[in-house]
Amino acid sequence: MAHPRCRIDSRERTAGAVNETQVTVDPDLCIGSAECVRVLPDAFRIDETLGVSVPQPAARTADRVSLAEVVRNCPTGAIQVVACGEDPP
Repeated sequence: MAHPRCRIDSRERTAGAVNETQVTVDPDLCIGSAECVRVLPDAFRIDETLGVSVPQPAARTADRVSLAEVVRNCPTGAIQVVACGEDPP
């Protein structure tokens, strides 16, 4: 089943193409290593109470190369990035 088209607030648009993506973190897999925060500090934060990463609104428009790095660097595979309108892998 395809995801509905993601909505991006016009205030989040930057010059050039906007990457419309859905970024999720599985809280059951995340161990709070903060590798995602290291690569994209505006796109992720660690919830100190839960000890897991939480995607921020900036994650939806983050650079795809950096998002791919975040996915690769996540030690538990908890992060998933899907282009809006596509099925997850």
